[in-house]
Amino acid sequence: MSHSGDRVWMALAIVLALFLTLTIGLTLNPGLDRTAQAGGANGSGAATATGDTPQVVDVTLTEFSISPTEITVPAGVPVTFNVTNSGAAEHDFTIDGVAGTETVGVGDTATLEVDALDAGSYPVLCTIAGHEPAGMTATVTVTDDAVPVAAGGHDATSTDAGQSAATGDDDYTAMSPEEVARRHDEGVAAFPVETEGRGNQPLEPEVLADGTKLFELTADEVEWETRPGVVKPGMAYNGQIPGPQLHADLGDRVRIVLRNELDEPTALHSHGLILPNAMDGVPGLTQPSILPGESFTYEFELRNAGSHMYHSHFNSAEQVTSGLLGAFIVADPDDPQVDQDYVLIANDGPLGYTLNGKDFPATEPIVARQGDLVRIRYMNEGLQIHPMHLHGLPQQVIAKDGYPLPQPHYEDTVLVGPGERVDVLVEASELGAWALHCHVLTHAEGPDGMFGMVMALIVEE
Repeated sequence: MSHSGDRVWMALAIVLALFLTLTIGLTLNPGLDRTAQAGGANGSGAATATGDTPQVVDVTLTEFSISPTEITVPAGVPVTFNVTNSGAAEHDFTIDGVAGTETVGVGDTATLEVDALDAGSYPVLCTIAGHEPAGMTATVTVTDDAVPVAAGGHDATSTDAGQSAATGDDDYTAMSPEEVARRHDEGVAAFPVETEGRGNQPLEPEVLADGTKLFELTADEVEWETRPGVVKPGMAYNGQIPGPQLHADLGDRVRIVLRNELDEPTALHSHGLILPNAMDGVPGLTQPSILPGESFTYEFELRNAGSHMYHSHFNSAEQVTSGLLGAFIVADPDDPQVDQDYVLIANDGPLGYTLNGKDFPATEPIVARQGDLVRIRYMNEGLQIHPMHLHGLPQQVIAKDGYPLPQPHYEDTVLVGPGERVDVLVEASELGAWALHCHVLTHAEGPDGMFGMVMALIVEE
């Protein structure tokens, strides 16, 4: 046989071998088609799973939100989620029961590719401990009504009242510098704007025959307006977020009756106070949980003065950040004499970044006369550190966690960690409105202007 004939028979043998290999492989693995090779819902190779162009959705993670909160994509089409962490902590993006990203570092971006999903609603969350109850949830809705767009388009329907850039209607990148500046200035000019509800108000106790000071608190669900038109579900003591201020003197005997009108158990912990173990307010350790409809009475003598707090110690990552918190001030005869004594509670979670339960421009200013001495009691009931920066006026740090400092010192940015209390004195020496804000900048200012943990100390003549 000629060499050319040998080459022909060799080529036919190779083709026959390939055919038999493919036939046997498909017979033994009938599911080994293009879809399986492309990967399942874990995102591996999803762009080629159906042969359709993948739909692209941009997602932003911050503390503590997923934007957009409502995402609508078409059924039968693979989806690519571009996930950017714009916050100050690590997060992830997980479609419950489907797929999720790895942990996304601060400032990083991750891609999640998902095969075509069946029509329906899919919960989304950040799986890092404490982040879901703090508000990092969203929903992906897959529907036959959603219409995909051409390749490269961002087709998903999305809404998020808290992130104007996500809607496309108020995308500041499409505005002129003059328009961006105008929007910023309008937000500042609105400060302080009125909203429904005011928390952190002193609660007058009933003084019993033996001198005991009785405070009555009721925990219940509420709808809380954090800024004009933004109403969020919260939890409150006596309808206030933060709860009422409790004031008493060193050596007083106090009785706190807590009634639970929530739909879940709760308890009350007096944070920072020295008290009997049975009064510490930790369910399962020092007391039974207070079930819905029940009450519990805490009674003890005040043995240490200073700036303290009270809050829930049941499901606290959700209950405290939703509003079950308040200031407990124990006066000491040796306290410095001041013209104003102001309690400022920082919180973050389902209600957003708030100061005394409100989001700028609904926060309230401290208004002082020139020459006044102002005491500010910073309290952090949130999940993150909040360094509080006052423009123009130095802050003399005089106490930490209720204990006077042996050597007070000056700072312009006072670091307040979760659970901490820091007391400062400010001499209102300079006229004007001085910004007071958290200096984690993602808690205070964005492209649309200031928001969240911003207020002002206004010094008048």
